Amino acid sequence: MTTTEIHAPVVAIGDVHGCATLLREAIWPHLGSGAELILLGDLIDRSPEPNGDLEVIELVRELQDNAAGYGLAGVTVLRGNHEQMLLDALAEDTPGEATELWEWNGGDMTFLPAAMEHRAWLEGLPLTTQRGSYLFVHAGLRPGVPLEEQQADDLLWIRSPFLTRDHGLPYTVVHGHTFRSDYSVTRLPHRIGIDTAAFISGRLTALTLSTEEQQDCAWVS
Repeated sequence: MTTTEIHAPVVAIGDVHGCATLLREAIWPHLGSGAELILLGDLIDRSPEPNGDLEVIELVRELQDNAAGYGLAGVTVLRGNHEQMLLDALAEDTPGEATELWEWNGGDMTFLPAAMEHRAWLEGLPLTTQRGSYLFVHAGLRPGVPLEEQQADDLLWIRSPFLTRDHGLPYTVVHGHTFRSDYSVTRLPHRIGIDTAAFISGRLTALTLSTEEQQDCAWVS
C-alpha cells in the first residue's frame, strides 16, 4: 500500500470497463488542475467501444508517465478483479480455466496480444492506497480485520459483508466494484462507492476529495 498526505485535490475515478470516451471526458476538466487521479481498477472488459480496452490502458499509462506535462500531481492506478483475471489468463501457457473465466466476465480475446505488452505494468498495480483519512481500494475490506492482514481476494472481490457492515477501520473507504440498481453513488460515513456501471449506464463517476475533505461528485455521460 502507498500512503500520502493530501496536499492537492484527489480525483477518484470509478470502474471504467473500456469506456475510453467517457474516461477522456472525465479526465479533461482536471488537466492542469494539479490534482492527483486515482483510478480504482477494472479499467478493462465489457467495453462498449471497439478497441476500448487498449485505448483506456494506453491513455492511463500516458497520463501516468507524463503527469506533470498534463498539469497533474500524479496518476495512481489500483488493481481490480478484472485486471487480476486478465493476469491469470496471461499466465496460462495455453488458454484454460483462467482464460475462460476472464472471457466469461467480459474479456475480449482479441485484446490478449496487446495486453501481454502491458503485463509487467499490470502486475505492478497496487491493491490499496491511502491519502489522508481516505483509503482507496477496488472492492472493499473484510470488516474487523486490520488493514495489514487483509487478503488480496477480499480487496479485489468482496461484497458481503463489506457492503452491509461498518468495516471498523479509521478510514473512509473509497471503492468501486459494486454498482447500485439506480447507478448512483453510495455515500456513508465509513465508505463511498463510486462504481456507476459506466458500460451499462453511460455514466463514469469522478469524485473530488480536497484537503478540507469536501466531496464533489460528478459524472460524465
